[in-house]
Amino acid sequence: MKTTIRDIETLSAIRPLDMVAYLRSNGWEQAQILERGAFWLKVKNDQTFELLLPLDSTVRDLPYRMAEVLQTLEDAEGRSQLEIIDDVVMASADVIRSRLPGAQHSGEISVERGRLVYEQARNLMLAAACAAVEKRPLFAKRKPEQAMQFLEHARFGVPEGGSYVLKIISPVSPKLVDKDLFGEEIAEEPFERKTVRVLAQAVYALVVASRDVALTGGIEPMKAAVARGVSANLCEAIVGLHEGSGEKGVEFSFSWAPLRGAPSNVVSQVAITPDSIPIIGETARIFRETESVESTEVLGIVNKLQHQDGNQGKVTIAGSADGIARTVTLELSGPDHTLAVRSYEDRIPISCVGELTREGRSWVLKNPREIDLIVNDDGSEE
Repeated sequence: MKTTIRDIETLSAIRPLDMVAYLRSNGWEQAQILERGAFWLKVKNDQTFELLLPLDSTVRDLPYRMAEVLQTLEDAEGRSQLEIIDDVVMASADVIRSRLPGAQHSGEISVERGRLVYEQARNLMLAAACAAVEKRPLFAKRKPEQAMQFLEHARFGVPEGGSYVLKIISPVSPKLVDKDLFGEEIAEEPFERKTVRVLAQAVYALVVASRDVALTGGIEPMKAAVARGVSANLCEAIVGLHEGSGEKGVEFSFSWAPLRGAPSNVVSQVAITPDSIPIIGETARIFRETESVESTEVLGIVNKLQHQDGNQGKVTIAGSADGIARTVTLELSGPDHTLAVRSYEDRIPISCVGELTREGRSWVLKNPREIDLIVNDDGSEE
C-alpha cells in the first residue's frame, strides 16, 4: 500500500531546488519556465507525464503544489511518495552509510553501544575532514577550523533497518560549470564533497594496506596510505565502530549527490573485516608513538627545571599531551620561563601549545607558545 503525503509541514519542508536536482537526475526535462515555477515532462512507455514545480519556496500554496508533484512522480515512477521524498532530500547531499553487521536482526543496538557508535562516527568524519585540509598520520586535539565547521554542516540521518545502518548526510553545493581565462573548465570541489571523497578513498586504502601489512609484516604500506587520507585518528574511529558493532567489522557505502555526480576513481562500497582490526589498531598506536603532532596542547605541572644562562632553560612538564598522559620537555626563555618557574615552585598547572615529537624515549615540544598558568574563574590559582 502506497502512502500519500498530506502533512503540511512535511510538504513545506521540500525545497524546490532539491526537487529540481531530483528531476534532472531522473530523466525529467524542463519544458517551460514561468515567473515562479517551471513545467517538467517525462515520457515513459509511450505515456507523457507533466508536472508544474514551484521555484519560489515562499509561495502560499507551496504544500499543495508539492503534493501534486509527489502524486505525479508516484504515478510516473511507480514508487511510494516516502521513497521519493527521501531521494529528493539526498539529491543535494552525499550520504555515508556505516552498516554494523553485529547488530540485532531487528536493527537495534544497546544504548551503550549506540553511545560508542555515534561518538566514533563523529571522530571518523572529523578525521576525514582534517585529511581534506592536509594529509597527516596524526592530528592533534586542536583541529582545523574548516574541519570543525564541517561537523556543523553534516548531520546524522534516520538509521536504516536490517542490521543497524548509521547514515551520515553531507549536503553539497551543485556543480556549476565555469571556465578560466584560457577556456579550461574550473573543477575545484567544495570542501564537503572533498571530505566525503577523502573518506571513501581512505577507507579503501586502509583495507588494501592492511592486507599488505599482513603479507609483509611491516608498517610501510600504512605509511604510504597516509597520502590517501589514512591517519591514527581514522584508524581509532574504525576500531571504535567495530567494537560498537559487536566486533563484527564495519561495512561502508557511499552515495553521491546527483547534482554533482560521483567522483572518479573512488570505490563506493568497502568492508572492514574483523581480521584486519588488530592491524588497524596497531597502526594507530605506532603513528601516535612515532609521529610528530602539530598544535599539541600540553597541560600539567613543571616538575623539573634545568637553568641555562639568564632567565631561560629546559623545562619538564608532567601531565598530558592532548589528553594522553605524557612527560614533556621544552625550552623556554624570558617571561615564559618565569611562568614555568612559578609553576614549579607553587605547583600551579601550566598549559602550552607546540609540535610534539619523539626523541629517543623522550617527548619534546618544539616551538612552544601560548604559555599560561591555569587559574580559576575568580582569578585564584588551581
